[in-house]
Amino acid sequence: MSAEDLSKVLQQADPDRRLAALFAPAELRARLFALYAFNHEIARIADATSESLIGEMKLTWWRDAVADLYAETPKLRRHNVTEALAPLTQLLPQAELLDLVDVRFDDIMAAPHADLDALLDYVDRTSGRLIRLSLILTEGEMPEAQIRDAGRAWGLTGLMRAFAWRARIGRAPVAGDYLTELGGTPAMLAQGLGPDKAKAAIQPVRAIAEDAARGFRAAGPLPVEAVPAAGYVVLTPAYLQRLPNNPFEVAPERSLLARQARLSWLSLTGR
Repeated sequence: MSAEDLSKVLQQADPDRRLAALFAPAELRARLFALYAFNHEIARIADATSESLIGEMKLTWWRDAVADLYAETPKLRRHNVTEALAPLTQLLPQAELLDLVDVRFDDIMAAPHADLDALLDYVDRTSGRLIRLSLILTEGEMPEAQIRDAGRAWGLTGLMRAFAWRARIGRAPVAGDYLTELGGTPAMLAQGLGPDKAKAAIQPVRAIAEDAARGFRAAGPLPVEAVPAAGYVVLTPAYLQRLPNNPFEVAPERSLLARQARLSWLSLTGR
């Protein structure tokens, strides 16, 4: 699959990361598209099947496919994304890609987040790790604290935007222990726990996301090499502002033109 084909897939599947990647030179852009397409494939498995066993089989296939790429005698499984990912094995650590797959097993098993630490570990291993890998591909650098804040701001905000779906699969972005204190359970969330309790349960998560977004910005201008890898994080405050009072409602989208303009300004100023 060509970079142009991957771009078309990501235009629907991961539009904001794609928009930021467009600021990279063509070769680096193709690398980012391959990584994001891989992330999309493994992230959507929980949504694509209601049978945990089938989801586990699909994730195991992807785990084995990654391991095959790094074997002493590499083996390339026939798939558009594995073909795009194969040239990146000299750049990306195998363990990092494998853990991107491993963390998704809890999604298909509908295992709730036990507490805030567990939820933060999830976003650090998904959203945060993706930023780290993207920086490797673009040869960009960011302070470790800024990477952490970027991953948490973007990851937590994305989970809150998808609250209704995450609740349906038993993985709502809330701390399980705090939900219990409020008199709720993951099963109750899946069945439509009242919006007031859902809003209360999500408040600590929103506070962390907002604090992380402020930390990301306070770290200073984003280096030009890091814009394609992490620039989309500047869109977080606008998404946070649009979160509905009822977490089960769908947040309104920000216009494509507004997002393009914000990223263009970032590319010129670093802010």
